Amino acid sequence: MTIQMLKQNIEREKQLAGELVRFYEEYSEIYNLPNTPDKADKMKAMVQSMTALLQQIKILNNAVPNLLGGIDFYKTLSEKSSAKNSDIHKEIIGVNFIDETTKKPAQVAIKKKDEMSFLKHLALHKFSLKLFGKKNNAEEKEITEQKSMNNLGKAYIGWANKFFRTYADKLVAKNYFDKNKNDLRRIASPFIINSYVSVMLFSIFLSVFAGIFIAMISLLMGLGISVAFFAFLLVPIITAFLFYLYPSSTRKGLEKLINQELPFLVIYMAAISTSGIEPSKLFNILVSSKDYPSTGREIKKLTNYINFYGYDLVSALKAVSKNCPSERLSQLFDGLATTITSGGAIVDFLNKHSESLLFDYRLEREKYTHIAETFMNIYISVVIAAPMIMMMLFIMMNLIGFGESGGISVSTVGVLAILVISALNMGFIIFLNSKQPKF
Repeated sequence: MTIQMLKQNIEREKQLAGELVRFYEEYSEIYNLPNTPDKADKMKAMVQSMTALLQQIKILNNAVPNLLGGIDFYKTLSEKSSAKNSDIHKEIIGVNFIDETTKKPAQVAIKKKDEMSFLKHLALHKFSLKLFGKKNNAEEKEITEQKSMNNLGKAYIGWANKFFRTYADKLVAKNYFDKNKNDLRRIASPFIINSYVSVMLFSIFLSVFAGIFIAMISLLMGLGISVAFFAFLLVPIITAFLFYLYPSSTRKGLEKLINQELPFLVIYMAAISTSGIEPSKLFNILVSSKDYPSTGREIKKLTNYINFYGYDLVSALKAVSKNCPSERLSQLFDGLATTITSGGAIVDFLNKHSESLLFDYRLEREKYTHIAETFMNIYISVVIAAPMIMMMLFIMMNLIGFGESGGISVSTVGVLAILVISALNMGFIIFLNSKQPKF
């Protein structure tokens, strides 16, 4: 494991050295150009970028002695080796991030005390690549595809408003859907609450016909009138239930994603702010970044308030904070508004706020680790041990003749066990994926 971590560090240093050479060549070209109004700013940005690359290489080098100390070329019989590896893992941590050139997940090993510094310089490096990097044709194609309209969806909404808008307006006027209205606003849904209720009623209406179809199939299969009637009622009820819960569940999911992105976003903001950039331009840079898609939606609202509605930055921060799906992001916007109004240092505020968010992030990761360990024990007990014991019991029952008298054969038990184990495996995978942090 230590050898693999050392290899990852060396590969990262080689990549950073190549980037450093490229930036130095570009710096030399800019230096030899005639003086222009923005020449000094470009040279300053290039120097900051090269400094960020050098600091990353320095931090990676600082971890090399510890990694080399954890490599044993022979196996010892004493417990000193295990104690030594334990001490190394306490000092060294793995940092996961998205490689800015390959756009793939990457990991390096650094000292625990250097984590904050490494993340800041990594953010500065990403910022410099956005300023001086080349545009990707795939990204331009993706933007073009996102602009295409879904005509089928528009037609469905149109039919829903045509038949059920009057009933929807009456229900909304009676404040039956106030919670859904707030959730739709927080998730930046293209629906207004009246249209959403119209689509819900129209979908329930169509689900009635789906329920009739399922009920007819149940009758043809000979399942009985009670089963058919239950199926007829169940389909519209499930449809109404899903539509009612969709805004709330989407808001909670978006809040979870934003909270996972927020520590690294604030570190990124603090790194960019050290260049003395204007705060409003800082948010324009964040909008162009695709590293934080969930938080980027809220920042895009902020820039729209400034660029299209004529709000100043403080008013825009307060307006977006009121309808933000994440309480932590709302606190960040309120804190920035207060700092700007009081004339405080934005860099200091972002540095302190990032430390607090990063601490909360580590606690959540530890919580997830404990949950995974608990469910691993449950998985071993329920999915592995219990079926084996049950299978042995049924085999013994079948040998003494009890299984045949009860109408249960070993083959039937085997098929049932496979189906149950498969369902449990799928359930465990879905649960762990839903709880796993994205960052």
